[in-house]
Amino acid sequence: MLTRCTDDELQDVYFHIDVLQYPERYRAVLDELTRRGLQPVSGIEPQVVPTDIPEQVRSLPALQPYPVAIAMVASVVLAVYTATVTFLFCLPIYLLALPLKVLNQQSAFFYLLSFPFAPLSAAGFGRRAGGRGWYSVAVLAGVALGVMMFIGTGALHAVVQALFRSDGAEGFSLPVAY
Repeated sequence: MLTRCTDDELQDVYFHIDVLQYPERYRAVLDELTRRGLQPVSGIEPQVVPTDIPEQVRSLPALQPYPVAIAMVASVVLAVYTATVTFLFCLPIYLLALPLKVLNQQSAFFYLLSFPFAPLSAAGFGRRAGGRGWYSVAVLAGVALGVMMFIGTGALHAVVQALFRSDGAEGFSLPVAY
């Protein structure tokens, strides 16, 4: 009976069958889906479309006659995107260290250990956004710009100062028994 169903009907049965009440029928539907090479699609999942920034810029009709302008605009957009992502990934360190004043030697050590993950993750985001080949220079420039923006907040300086301060006079500290 399942072999006569269309793909849409089979997926409809898959999403509306009671697994606990009809486990053998559910298994038969799964077997038929596998035999047809189908993945269950409910129709409500959002389509995840990776954004390729250079490709998006290339598709702009105003820039198509100018290949150099396409490369420049795509590079700038990639650099701004990567700088923004880098700064946003560094933002928790800033918020904890300066406004919330959760800053002592232990937290400073943790902040410095976690800091490299922000530029590395942002570089990965930039690469997935189309920063391959020559565009990787724009991604690296964006990461550097994001790190410089973070350094400009003064949080990194405060963290390094707290790391070498041993008096414990400032900052929030939880009581810990050794």
